[in-house]
Amino acid sequence: MMKLSSFLNLDKAIPILNTGRYTPVGDLTVISICILMFIILMQTYSHRNRNFGLALETLVLCAGSALTNVIYQVNLIAPPDNVMFFYLSRVVHHVILALVPFFYLLYLQVSLWANVANSKRHMNFSLLLISTAVIIDIVGMFLHFTVWIDENSHVQTDVNPYIPLCGVFNLAIFVVLIRFRSKMIHQAFWGMFAPIALSVFMLIMQGIHGQTSFTCATYLFPVLGMIFLFHSNPYDIDTGAVDESYFYDELDDKLNKKRTMILVSCTMMNFNKIIKESQTVKLEFYQFFRQNVQRGVLYHFPNDRMMLVFEKKFSLNQDKIFNHMLEDFKAGHQKFKMDYKIVIMETTPEITSSQEYIRILDFVEEDMLNNTIHEVREDDIKHFYKDSYILTQLEDIVKNYDLEDERILVYCQPVFNITTGTYDTAEALMRLKLPNVGMVFPDQFIPLAEQNDLIHVMSLIILNKTCGAVRTLIENGYYLNRISVNFSTLDIRYQNFCQDVQQIIARNQIPYEKIAIEITESRNESDFNLMKQKVMELQKLGIKFYLDDFGTGYSNFDRIMEIPFDIIKFDRSMLIESGKSDSAFYMVSTFANMFDKLHYSVLFEGIETEIDEKSCVRMCAKYLQGYKYSKPIPIEQLENFLTLEAS
Repeated sequence: MMKLSSFLNLDKAIPILNTGRYTPVGDLTVISICILMFIILMQTYSHRNRNFGLALETLVLCAGSALTNVIYQVNLIAPPDNVMFFYLSRVVHHVILALVPFFYLLYLQVSLWANVANSKRHMNFSLLLISTAVIIDIVGMFLHFTVWIDENSHVQTDVNPYIPLCGVFNLAIFVVLIRFRSKMIHQAFWGMFAPIALSVFMLIMQGIHGQTSFTCATYLFPVLGMIFLFHSNPYDIDTGAVDESYFYDELDDKLNKKRTMILVSCTMMNFNKIIKESQTVKLEFYQFFRQNVQRGVLYHFPNDRMMLVFEKKFSLNQDKIFNHMLEDFKAGHQKFKMDYKIVIMETTPEITSSQEYIRILDFVEEDMLNNTIHEVREDDIKHFYKDSYILTQLEDIVKNYDLEDERILVYCQPVFNITTGTYDTAEALMRLKLPNVGMVFPDQFIPLAEQNDLIHVMSLIILNKTCGAVRTLIENGYYLNRISVNFSTLDIRYQNFCQDVQQIIARNQIPYEKIAIEITESRNESDFNLMKQKVMELQKLGIKFYLDDFGTGYSNFDRIMEIPFDIIKFDRSMLIESGKSDSAFYMVSTFANMFDKLHYSVLFEGIETEIDEKSCVRMCAKYLQGYKYSKPIPIEQLENFLTLEAS
């Protein structure tokens, strides 16, 4: 059997291959780099989309062009006995070499060219150019105007149709990059443009010096730049997790393929900082990772969240695997005591967006206690979508800025005046009535409104509607001391807060003293100073101020004394506390007596029984509010509790 070295004429070619116009060092280096890059790319985690496939194929073509160039150059120096093999090695090498910029162009058009028809037209034209060059080369071999072997077995060369072909491709790449530079970020454009410019420069310098050794290397430079820019390693070096940006593409791809995925979100407080600083935590994490993350992909989010995503396999006992993972995690938690929240969710056909799953996980996690695990159920998803719908409606209310918006209703709760024995005040309460869900209560929409900075416009709407109701009651002859409206600390921060309140009351043509404002105490120093300033400004007009929810959480008597409130509202929790023991009753009644002697009126909330009422009377209460007297009612029904003015 003939040896391969004899077939390629290596025995004759090798001694002279490293002299003159060509040395194999450049091509062997290209082959080595391509093999190394291929191995690294297959070990890194990159989204296996069409672009990634094109990048790998272009890399393989670079290696193929270098390998076939070595074979061709060997045959060029020492022509084999088999002339057809020589011709074939030349055609194969040049075709593969031409395919490198062709595939590079294909990569660019996938990334930048939105028009599918244009993309196909350019592909067909490029393939036509390659085919034309091959045909010209083959015909030239037989007619002796491209390359041929003469009667003395010497290789003769004349026209090389592949040189203008590769020139056209390189020019096309420049044109595409410049034409579509607006679709690329500045850094990406120059990151792709510079290697191509360097390649062209090296080709020119190589031609000037009569060299052909580094042709394949020049074609590799742009490919390496492309891979580095768009397919670099996304692994986090500390955790081995993939960057969050890959999560969205990967999950959307799985959802489009109708795969059922399991999402395990774990948020650990200060995890990003601790794992960088503590070698012990890092080693523990690596051990947990090796033992438990053998399937699926771990993603790393910036807000201390890790997300494990894997496909649900009905043939495997996944519950057993997952329970073992949680046991390992809890064992690690016993050592390091980092607070965590774990949310587990299975994808459903109804939810087709990765962004939506993140929003659901955030929504569920927000209401969880630390160091708990929650599996997302259908009720959680329904709750999420209800809240999302409510938030959309709130945003629309704020956008419209209609002070008569019919979706916001005014309810109120009458307040009993102990001194007069009548109902002459009330608290205005906000309700929503939305088309798809009906009545919505404050505990559902107030937190949403405050978290998304929507509360101020809603507060102004409720103030306007309350003022309108007060005007109607006065016009109908009912005696009404005032109605209080709740405002939050967020409202106070608005620069035009006082002006907005004043304008709305004046527009409804009612006395300022018919409106009171309820606010809660602020722990923030700047908010406190702002509140003090605005309370005093509006009090000059005659508006009364209530300190709401006294006794819940934080209370600073110095600050309470500094702001001239008119009424202190004791939360129901204070009433409940007073009934627990004689000492508790003494403590709460002492507070109430102190405020009474300082000329603050005291209002107790949450009165439900005769016992509650008698207890509050003993504690110097001036006003009582609660279900004993009335549940919240539409403000139009308040007249049923009021008395008519004496004529």
